Amino acid sequence: MFKFIKKLLSAGRQALPQEPDMITPTRDDAPRIFARLFSSDDGKLVLSYLRATVNARVSGPEAGEGALRYQDGQRGLLQTIHGLVEQGRN
Repeated sequence: MFKFIKKLLSAGRQALPQEPDMITPTRDDAPRIFARLFSSDDGKLVLSYLRATVNARVSGPEAGEGALRYQDGQRGLLQTIHGLVEQGRN
């Protein structure tokens, strides 16, 4: 198992075994791609659903640190998506 992980890490940035071979867009291309994707009717519905489910979730006082970090990560990813969409529209 360790040999596999060592080989995977030493091979440089390649697709993970479960990822298909694909071209990764550059940081400059991402805003345009995100804006095009999320400007469709379905894309707008997806963003609306994510906002409703991610931002509306409230954790109680018994929530552990891991759960709070996970929730914060989801919110951060949603903000990244929104930011890229806005950049691509301008």
